[in-house]
Amino acid sequence: MVRTRFLIPTLLLVSLTVMIPANFAQAQTGKQRGATFGGLAGAIAGGIIGDHNDEAGAGAAIGGVVGAVAGGILGDAADKEQAARQQQYLYQQQQQQVARTVGAVSITDVINMTRSGLSDSVIINQIHSRGVQHQIQVSDIIAMHQQGVRESVISAMQQATVGSPAVVQPDPAPVVVQQPTVIHETHVLPAYPVRRYYGPHYYSPRPYHHHRPRGTSVRIGF
Repeated sequence: MVRTRFLIPTLLLVSLTVMIPANFAQAQTGKQRGATFGGLAGAIAGGIIGDHNDEAGAGAAIGGVVGAVAGGILGDAADKEQAARQQQYLYQQQQQQVARTVGAVSITDVINMTRSGLSDSVIINQIHSRGVQHQIQVSDIIAMHQQGVRESVISAMQQATVGSPAVVQPDPAPVVVQQPTVIHETHVLPAYPVRRYYGPHYYSPRPYHHHRPRGTSVRIGF
């Protein structure tokens, strides 16, 4: 009977999890999603554990609270990490935009180059290579025309990119490691005659054999 009572709320919780619309889950923050799904998972796990002790309802309630708190903490940490990454990305984009804008050609630069007597080709080359600081408006066109800027230069300003064009970094030059010069020298030694040393030679004496003298022996008997 207890298992039958617990089976109904468990199926309801699982059904709620499956029936959550996708757009609603996407609209929630990580903290909200973590608390929602953590609570559902905790309730199911707590109910299963409590069912063994005939306390399915209490186990589901406690598990739901613990799961919601834990899921909310984890989801909040994920939200903070994602916000930090987005902030860092935006900061890098702003720095790159500022760097491109600083080196770009301004309307004042074009007017000054025109007054200095530079040719249109020189001014247009500067515009193409460095870009313009901002998109040219109607008021800018009128102001440049009043200052004597010619139409070809104004047209180049209208067609130029905002900010300095992206510069393609060349491949780094290969590193040449200077190998030390090795000089092999061959020295030929003169051939000297081998001196042989002859020391005194000792000969062992010949063996001496004692022989009885040959002759006539005289024996005198009495």
